[in-house]
Amino acid sequence: MGTKTNTGFTIIETMLFLAVAGALTVGVLAGSGLAINQQRYRDSVNTLKSFIQQQYSEVTNVVNDRSGAEGCSDTATVTPPAGAAAQPRGMSGCVILGRYVVIDATGTQVTASNVIGYRTANVPDKPSDIEEIKDNYQLGISTIGQDSTEVAWGAAVVKNHTNDPMSITMLILRSPLSGAIMTYTTEGIVTDLQSLVAVANTNRVVDLCVDAPASSLMGNRSAVRIGTFATNQGSVQIPPEQDNVCG
Repeated sequence: MGTKTNTGFTIIETMLFLAVAGALTVGVLAGSGLAINQQRYRDSVNTLKSFIQQQYSEVTNVVNDRSGAEGCSDTATVTPPAGAAAQPRGMSGCVILGRYVVIDATGTQVTASNVIGYRTANVPDKPSDIEEIKDNYQLGISTIGQDSTEVAWGAAVVKNHTNDPMSITMLILRSPLSGAIMTYTTEGIVTDLQSLVAVANTNRVVDLCVDAPASSLMGNRSAVRIGTFATNQGSVQIPPEQDNVCG
């Protein structure tokens, strides 16, 4: 009579299998979590780029959200509904000249507003677009049609090669003389629009470096770049990662 033997896994083999399976599971979960975080980081950069590009579209294709129940003064100030003082759209002395874009001191909040211009009466045209806007117009900021967004997924705009938040002001204007679009940029928050209208604020490259939690990054940080003499959406790009503009 033969000997009957039972086949199966020993407790050691079972424990080894469970240990290996557990390690593989942890690795897969960690890898997928990192991939999700990286995609979120890329989304935050692309969303910021798209928001800034949209402002050029707003300047090119002007949308007047004013209800017509407000007025507009000779200081380019839009006044609240004022009954008999209300001015229907297209009937006031003010025009929409562009967009005013600000990234706040935390580097996380981006706000875009209409820029209103009021031209001084009975003055001759200036020989250049900058002189015309700077000398013949009063510029103001309107909260009508204002748009605001946060840098997505907890990211923030920071200074190159640092983790320090960076605030910035952009003024995108359409010249009332030539129709050309001009972009003026400066670091910090500036509300005196006339002071922004200068050649020195047009001929610089501005890199908006996007920082995020370390778990979201592999390799160099990305930036949204606003090129010199920016005139349209194509002037807003994401530099190649190998350029390492942000560190």
